[in-house]
Amino acid sequence: MKPEDSPPKAAPKHALFEPVVLVLLSLATVGTAWCSFQAASWGGVSQGTMNRSAASSRNAVVAQLQNSQMALLDVLLFTQYINARAGSNKTLARYYAERFRGEAKIAFDAWLTTRPFENPNAPPHPFVPSLYRPHLLEEARLAEAESQRLWEQAGQAGRTSRGYVLITVLLASALFCGGTASKFEKLWIRRAVLALGLGAFVFAAARLLLLPIQI
Repeated sequence: MKPEDSPPKAAPKHALFEPVVLVLLSLATVGTAWCSFQAASWGGVSQGTMNRSAASSRNAVVAQLQNSQMALLDVLLFTQYINARAGSNKTLARYYAERFRGEAKIAFDAWLTTRPFENPNAPPHPFVPSLYRPHLLEEARLAEAESQRLWEQAGQAGRTSRGYVLITVLLASALFCGGTASKFEKLWIRRAVLALGLGAFVFAAARLLLLPIQI
């Protein structure tokens, strides 16, 4: 065999090349497993919080519906009271006045103190917001606010989960570069591929430090 027919010799490796590759592969493997776990955990948190948000929203709708029904009953009783009073039937008027619900009774008594039948500046009825404060409406407002708060938390948890997925992709790229760097014969290609893997790992590690942890 002629000397010129012999296969080209592979470029010599630097003494630190294989240790650096080993460390890169080890850390990237552990980081990939950790990020996969965190992505799944935060995905579960997001879904669970979203379910709680939906439940709170349903509670708000139920409270609003119940409030509408109770308010309709209060208005009907008040209408009957006005009709009885207009007919000078004090007994019947007192009968209806005594059957208002608690919060409607409070609003009605406060309305009477304004002398509505003599004072033209008095509220036209006891159901103005300054007098009539149904607790079901307040419950609906609080439940809706809680639903919105939980929805925002679910969105944040979902973004965190997607952040871990992105880091997993970066670490997988680092693994690929670290695993293939030694396969190239030319020294500059080895170093370039390894540098690319190290860059992907460092960038992934920097982003990892900014994300919260779910245990």
